[in-house]
Amino acid sequence: TPGSLEAWFYDWRKWTGALFETVQIAIVGTAFGGAIAFCLAGISASNLVRYAPLRFVFRRFFDTCRTVPDLILAMILASAFGLGPLAGVLTIIISTTGSLGKLFSEAIESVDMRPAEAIRAAGGGVLAQARFGVVPQVLPNIASYWLLRLELNLAVAAALGIVGAGGIGVELQRA
Repeated sequence: TPGSLEAWFYDWRKWTGALFETVQIAIVGTAFGGAIAFCLAGISASNLVRYAPLRFVFRRFFDTCRTVPDLILAMILASAFGLGPLAGVLTIIISTTGSLGKLFSEAIESVDMRPAEAIRAAGGGVLAQARFGVVPQVLPNIASYWLLRLELNLAVAAALGIVGAGGIGVELQRA
């Protein structure tokens, strides 16, 4: 009957699946984007890499990824890869890489370098300096930024479906 509770929730199984897909898009995109940003952030930190042109290239890469609006990027990727969650995941990976890369590199630049210098003086290599001298200092900030970005990406994933990038946004656009 029109106006009944059943009429309001006529397609709840489909909506639940779309919500689950939206959460999956956000989690996968944030995980991959954050991992890429974590790997590249050290290259754009001035206290770890002294070669300025290399830092410049990676900082501009993060700026480019962060500057393109998510909806525009999703439309481009949806036309390239077809409608569905792949375009949404790729969009979130790119935007997350840009924003978290900037935040991670700034967190790395703010660390105390004396532990890394002590590791170098004891004969440790570059990876040991980063692993034992830098990462323990920035890990709380990195975890905090990563979780904050996951929260933002949940909202973005819902909106991306409106342009065909999968999730609940497809159902919202249809309604």
